[in-house]
Amino acid sequence: MSLPRAPGMLGGMRVCFVALLLLAGCAERWERPGATEAESEAAQAQCTALATRQVPPAMVWTQVAAGYWVPPERQCRSRGDGTQDCIYRPQRYIPPRFDWVDVNAQPRRAARNACLVEGGWTYEGLRPLRLY
Repeated sequence: MSLPRAPGMLGGMRVCFVALLLLAGCAERWERPGATEAESEAAQAQCTALATRQVPPAMVWTQVAAGYWVPPERQCRSRGDGTQDCIYRPQRYIPPRFDWVDVNAQPRRAARNACLVEGGWTYEGLRPLRLY
């Protein structure tokens, strides 16, 4: 079964992809006494895979931003001869924005974190961004 394509869906997918790239560069730091960074990364990968099997993605088409009114605008600039050029933009309505949202993202993150804690790992914050 394929999901229906909605306007703006590709844009949302691009945003998700960029967010994943940023998160990959700014990874979480999990530490355990005597463990190496490679062991930490392996444990994180293993727990992420386990959590994904336990709590698979559940994508739901939902409203992600409310609609709103933009007030009217008037922008003027002076010419060299002393007159003004003005542009007037009337009040306009920006409709609500909809996108696909994974409603299982938080429970999956909780399952991953529980797996790591169970393995003796302690969360130490985010690792600085690496550009290599």
